[in-house]
Amino acid sequence: MGLGRAHLVEAVIEEIALLLPASVMRRLIDGLRAAGGVACDDLLVACGAVLGGRLARAARTAASGARASSSAARALAHPRLAAAWCTPVDAAAHQQQVIIAVARDGGRVAPLVCLIDDRDSGQVLRDGFFLPDMVPGRVDREVLSPLAAAGMRAGPSAPGAALTRVSTALDATLSAGGRIPSEAHQSVIARMRRLHAACGGSCADPSAGNGPHVG
Repeated sequence: MGLGRAHLVEAVIEEIALLLPASVMRRLIDGLRAAGGVACDDLLVACGAVLGGRLARAARTAASGARASSSAARALAHPRLAAAWCTPVDAAAHQQQVIIAVARDGGRVAPLVCLIDDRDSGQVLRDGFFLPDMVPGRVDREVLSPLAAAGMRAGPSAPGAALTRVSTALDATLSAGGRIPSEAHQSVIARMRRLHAACGGSCADPSAGNGPHVG
């Protein structure tokens, strides 16, 4: 937990789970429970949020209802949608950029950037990826402003509706045998699944407003 940032904790847990067999991960979880202490509780809470299936359940059971003291672990365990933006559907390419800002620790957000194709059969997710956590001002400068400069101005959108649209497009892509190119470098699908399961497409912070914007 010395990493201190939610996106680093998430990435490290994902990488460890890829490297270690499930049986070894289970022993690691049991070892954290036996060791006890604040840092171990934080790690168990984070593992319960990031890992999937039986390992996630084992980590949550081992945490025994402990509340993480680390803001990074809390941000992973209790994700919240802060804001979202969408570009108009391009009349020629029938494509739309969707950006969803997930609240993180220290006032930062984790931007989920998606490209959705609008086809006759419905919307499909062409690609999607999570950027490292950043302050809202960087979202404006490094995500929204470049889109606007390229002629694709993104306007505010309801975060819950945007998440539902992305999740539906992801399901359509996978059902049709498609792939998410960024999955080769990041656990995009698992992260999207976790986010939708936790937020249900409707857990936006009502006090967040529209977040950062392109002036």
